[in-house]
Amino acid sequence: MCGPTRMQTCTSKLYFMLILDDFNRMMWVVFLREKSEAFEKFKDFKSMAENEIEHKIKSIGYDNGGEFISKEFDDFFKNHVIKGKFTIEITTCCC
Repeated sequence: MCGPTRMQTCTSKLYFMLILDDFNRMMWVVFLREKSEAFEKFKDFKSMAENEIEHKIKSIGYDNGGEFISKEFDDFFKNHVIKGKFTIEITTCCC
């Protein structure tokens, strides 16, 4: 998750999630108006990505930023058999 950016997109988005598939190195960018949209946007992304790559998402790594640490995400991961894992990998976003 990155943002708020200095400039908003033409559709008034100030945040984005950069999603990387570690297996095949595909990348997606999902734009958001607010960080609070992360859960709904991730659900949309999951459906789209699984159709596109024809594989189920098995795990997701995230930092301790808080966007992916919630009961909503925990329940969603359990219901879809996705292993959510905290990663200590540090990434830098120059927004």
